[in-house]
Amino acid sequence: MNKNILFALKTEKIVMFIILTLIVLVAAFGIASTLFMVVMEKTRDIAILKSMGATASSIMKIFVLEGLIIGVIGTLIGVASGLLIALNLEPIIAFIQKVTGQDFFSKDIYYLDHFPSLVIPSDVVLISVTAVLISFLATLYPAWQASRMLPAEALRYE
Repeated sequence: MNKNILFALKTEKIVMFIILTLIVLVAAFGIASTLFMVVMEKTRDIAILKSMGATASSIMKIFVLEGLIIGVIGTLIGVASGLLIALNLEPIIAFIQKVTGQDFFSKDIYYLDHFPSLVIPSDVVLISVTAVLISFLATLYPAWQASRMLPAEALRYE
């Protein structure tokens, strides 16, 4: 009976997932650029480690682990703040309306007595796993660059 409304809601859910994924991709570029800067700053240290016998895979593991730590901490902070906002949406909206004096959610227009907010655990898990996976993928290239650094070349101008 309400097939069009349900289709619109399903489409909205898919679009929101795509939007959140794009936001995470922007954050992943931030992680990658941070790791590139760390590799450039630690060139001398990487060269010393390699000259002492560190393998390329161990250097790569160090930078992948650093990027994963950044990604996981960012994801945990994002999930915690998102859940905190979603579960306390009514008081937050009431506070904003009181401070600004604007009615953002007029009952005359929307015909609802409260602002609907539903947390679906499977969606939270899917978005969190996607965020961590994207942050992991963003660490691979900078870590690979660090692992293939030649000690003699890195120490040449030191």
